Amino acid sequence: MSKAPSMCGRARRQLHRTALTLGIIFLVVAAILCALPLIFANTASGALTGLGMVVFATSWLWIIGLVLLIVGVLGEFKARRINRDDWATAVSLAARADQLLAQPRASAYSSGAVIELDPRRVLEVERHFDEKTAGEARGTLMHQFSMFGQSFGIGYAAGNRTSIGAAVHSGAIRGMSDVHLSLDSTTRHDLMGDALFALFETVDRDGSADTLRVTALSNGAVHEWIHALVTQTAQRFGMDTHSGVTIQSYAGPLASHFGPADVSYLSDRLHLALAQDKRGEQTPSIQVDGVPSGRGAIVATSARIGGADDLRIFPTAFPAMWGQSVGGALAAAVPPKEIAG
Repeated sequence: MSKAPSMCGRARRQLHRTALTLGIIFLVVAAILCALPLIFANTASGALTGLGMVVFATSWLWIIGLVLLIVGVLGEFKARRINRDDWATAVSLAARADQLLAQPRASAYSSGAVIELDPRRVLEVERHFDEKTAGEARGTLMHQFSMFGQSFGIGYAAGNRTSIGAAVHSGAIRGMSDVHLSLDSTTRHDLMGDALFALFETVDRDGSADTLRVTALSNGAVHEWIHALVTQTAQRFGMDTHSGVTIQSYAGPLASHFGPADVSYLSDRLHLALAQDKRGEQTPSIQVDGVPSGRGAIVATSARIGGADDLRIFPTAFPAMWGQSVGGALAAAVPPKEIAG
């Protein structure tokens, strides 16, 4: 990927090939007309006199031709510079995205925001949310996705070894507003899928019985949100650039790699644990990790049942990982780039 295969749309819009062509034509015509007295004059003085008259008569051709030529040449240089820088940015973004895809899936399912709770037993399991629970889930997940902007700034500053400019940081955060709208719409659309609402009995700090309300969004909803986050990033660069097209091409792979796959299985296992408890059988240990979404409530990020491997529920760390990757890629580009406002 050392050389761009073609000029991006944004660079092509800087070209003024018509002006360049007309400028050359005007100058060639003016030069031919000026050469006629030198060719057909009988004397040197007559040639000089004729040349002066022709130059004066064709001065408008020279002026217009030079202006058009300058506009065309400057457009060529600007377009090539934009395309060269854009391709360098696209190469840097592709390298960081490949590095992100090489990381284990589990890395996206833990972060400083996750708390660990070990419920004693299941009280209730449902496959839908009420409006209150849905609102809590939306608010929590929007907050997690907003971590893209902060991590973008950290990644850019670390890679650039300078303090990040306010315009870069605010521009990245402004670009996330549409993602929040997409998340809100998707949540309402997908609430009746394989989403999970469960109520557990727990023990508080004083050893008294307490409850924990756990919500888990459906696999499809989270896949859509990851895809939306990457797509919105691509749109911030512009789909008329190599950078935007490159990022867009990673939306599907990133959603597939880091997206959850175990929400339905967790729901099935919790139903089984509830049935076992009703029959008086011993239930397996259940450990749920999640992000707090209210008093006695969390949005699940991962879970373990009976000591088995972690079940992937929601990749809470992905927005921050993606933001840091994009920021680092822009800082590493030659020259360093900012997301267009």
